[in-house]
Amino acid sequence: MSHKSQKFGKLQQQFLCCYPLNKIDWASLELPVDLETQEELMLATFAHPLNRRWPVRRKYKEAFIKRLLELLKDEEEVHDGIYNSLCGQLVCEAAVPQLYDYKHYVLSHPYETTITLRESSSFVSEGTTGLCTWEAALALSDYLLQNKNVAEHKNIIELGAGAGLCGIVLKKCLLHVQEVLLTDGSEPCVQLMRENIALNFHNAVDQQPPQVALLRWDEVESFPWAKYAAPDLLLAADVIYDDSQFEALLSAMDYIFEMRDNRIEMLLASTVRNTATMAKFLDKLDTRNYKITPCASTQQEDSLFCRDYTTEVKIVCITR
Repeated sequence: MSHKSQKFGKLQQQFLCCYPLNKIDWASLELPVDLETQEELMLATFAHPLNRRWPVRRKYKEAFIKRLLELLKDEEEVHDGIYNSLCGQLVCEAAVPQLYDYKHYVLSHPYETTITLRESSSFVSEGTTGLCTWEAALALSDYLLQNKNVAEHKNIIELGAGAGLCGIVLKKCLLHVQEVLLTDGSEPCVQLMRENIALNFHNAVDQQPPQVALLRWDEVESFPWAKYAAPDLLLAADVIYDDSQFEALLSAMDYIFEMRDNRIEMLLASTVRNTATMAKFLDKLDTRNYKITPCASTQQEDSLFCRDYTTEVKIVCITR
């Protein structure tokens, strides 16, 4: 990273992953700001090559630029590029609706890589919430990066993988995992994961990308297990927000654990929206003779991702 990009490195990381604007750290923008520095800031954020090729959500970019203009309102000069970007944004917003947008997760030392994900612009799209990356997937990815031994040399399956973040992290960050299979019960999610894998592994020579498959929890017995390596580790993030899905998920877990003679463990990450819902699921695990061990969450200052820590995420290890 160059000296110039280092100056706005944190701001760049936050912008590219659409970190909540009210939590953005503007400390690196030391006023007054000359035109050259304003241009550096533009190139680090909304004029960054990644955002030009795979743009973040338009509304987010618009709000970011408006906030920047507020901060620069007392400057003698404001770079024309900032105004032009905002005007172009408004014209584009009015002309063509944005069905999909992108987020870019810039990971620093020791990984020095960027993960780009295509996501739905709608929270619920095509009948599923899985077309967006949820906080628990970020937390689980963070945990796996901070605790590399958990996944090392293992065959891994993720249930309800959504946009595919965790599996892409495991492979792109070279964590020495074996086979990674990302599954979801939604056809649009499976297609989206394929697209995201293509985005992140298009030039890969020495990296084996994750595999992707459609797996509905209530059809787990008919899944072609023989096509894939026997799993050593199950992953799941934000899959227990709806208690109507508990029985299907538990049945799928039972089948996989029994198939492996219980020589498998599972990491489950959940955003704590409703403590009663989580307690209900943990109780059901207990009645099925699963053992639950809480995992230490990554502290904000140690996180490799820009994550919103407003809502708690719990990660547990499940064995039998």
